[in-house]
Amino acid sequence: MVEDAKREKGPFEYLFLDIEWNQALGTSGLNGREAIQIGVVAADAQIQKVKTFSKAIRLSDPKVFNEETEIISHSTIAHVMRGNEEKAVLEKFAQSFPQYCHLIVWRRDAYELFLRDMRKYGITIKRHRVVVLQDVLGVIAGSGNDQIGFENALLCFGIEYVPNYLHYAKHDANYLYQLFYQCFQQYSGMTATENCLANDATRMLHTESCRYVQSMSAERKVVVPKSMIFKGYTVCRCCGKKQNWKRLEWEFNSIQKAKNKKNREDLKQLPPTETNIEKICKWFKLSYSVSSNAVFVRTAFSRWIVYLREDKVKELFHENYRANKSQYFNKQKMKCTEGYHKQKLPSESFFEVIQYIKYHDAGTVKRMVKKSRLEKLLEMVEMELKMKNMEEKDYGYDNMPELRRTNIG
Repeated sequence: MVEDAKREKGPFEYLFLDIEWNQALGTSGLNGREAIQIGVVAADAQIQKVKTFSKAIRLSDPKVFNEETEIISHSTIAHVMRGNEEKAVLEKFAQSFPQYCHLIVWRRDAYELFLRDMRKYGITIKRHRVVVLQDVLGVIAGSGNDQIGFENALLCFGIEYVPNYLHYAKHDANYLYQLFYQCFQQYSGMTATENCLANDATRMLHTESCRYVQSMSAERKVVVPKSMIFKGYTVCRCCGKKQNWKRLEWEFNSIQKAKNKKNREDLKQLPPTETNIEKICKWFKLSYSVSSNAVFVRTAFSRWIVYLREDKVKELFHENYRANKSQYFNKQKMKCTEGYHKQKLPSESFFEVIQYIKYHDAGTVKRMVKKSRLEKLLEMVEMELKMKNMEEKDYGYDNMPELRRTNIG
């Protein structure tokens, strides 16, 4: 017990930090950004978890709350405003973690926000090294072109997570800890016999063939294992673009497809409660409203009514319309009659009916756009033929003597 208490007081080898924030409307970057949650996992030199910390942070002004914040972080304005004052939370953080060697974040902007706010309140920050895990994985697992998303990284490494817990700082800090631990262990094992050269002054890593190594002074040149990329060292931009550093073969497209397929299968199994109706309609990006046993669905082209009974779709109605080129492009003339007609039911599953609605109207729009283009092309051809006929029409000029043709006024 005494030993555990000592470990919880530090110093700590690693701090895994996640911050969720609100971005005020009309602002970008750090301007207008305020933290609303902070989550921390502390670990020892063996990357064993020894302490956790999480707090909700109150906004300075509730009027700057962005509705997107509620969607992303699952936090309502009421929940945010029940949090603690930012200064008190950061002072508590500094008291809980007075010393640490490495601070690990997923993205650099989280660290920049943390640094700005600590300085704002004059809170002392002890010397440490920063590891931006997204950048590290971009070198050892990515293509070097696109940034890896946090959820994609969890999927690629097979780390179990609860989708609804993502973007909660408390949970994301724990997922970040697991991701770092497993990636570090695997990469260290794969590169156990490989070394690289580090500039001791800049903490930049280079391969032996890198052109910058030639100009590096001998006293600054240090031989280190490649796994130092997890210790706050960064890879040279020149040699980092090569495959010398990549060891983790992650197929992001197939992972995303597998994730989408799983989500689709999960949604198919849901009974059509109001909450699940919202999830399914959002999945297909359709607007809707619910009234009694009917769901009114609106696509970009038309309206539908889905009648439910005992968790099954029993009837489907589609708004009447007449297909012509002016309908789609002129909303004032889109409808020709009021009312709906009964549509053949593709399935009793609410998910499959909404899927049918989505692709039925998407196909109609494509056909109308295609038809419109064809009509325009035909109009152009018709116009060209008329012009040509006018030019070739015989007005008697060609049979006149040359002298008389020049005097025609």
